[in-house]
Amino acid sequence: MTPEEVVGVWRLASYTEVGEDGGTVAGPLGEAPAGLLIYTADGHVAVSMMKTGDAPALETYMGYSGQWRLAGDRMTHRVQVSAHPRMAGTEQIRRVALDGETLSLRGTAVTPVGGRAPERVLTWRRAKPDGIAADRIAADGTASGSTAFDSTGSGGTAFNSTAFDSTASDETAEQQEKETH
Repeated sequence: MTPEEVVGVWRLASYTEVGEDGGTVAGPLGEAPAGLLIYTADGHVAVSMMKTGDAPALETYMGYSGQWRLAGDRMTHRVQVSAHPRMAGTEQIRRVALDGETLSLRGTAVTPVGGRAPERVLTWRRAKPDGIAADRIAADGTASGSTAFDSTGSGGTAFNSTAFDSTASDETAEQQEKETH
């Protein structure tokens, strides 16, 4: 697996905990958590996950951001900011596997549960444009503003270059500002 294959947006498919007997149970966000994981080409990572539904769960939200690096089957997230302050400044090292459009991360829980630090498995599926972003693409064939995503499913990114064009006129910048607010 290469870093280029990991870059993009991923949706959480499952978050499980491996028990001492090797079986799996729901992770700290319950049976059907939702989440997004974003890896940028310049080495930034952001992850947001939440519980869904009314069933009780150990946590209701988990999220952090920082930098990432891939070395073989090891993914390291260097956490800069986190919903859990104890994670800020740490490196979270996970075993990683990519199978087509499915990315799996395995690692040990940051906080011990019941006197042990269980192994947790997060399974992600490559996100496809949907909702508002897909409507924008259908309307004009481009991604607008700073939205970056793969409109073809090939793992590349699409950008509206005028949003990043330092030579754009002040009028263009003012118009873009009005359109985004």
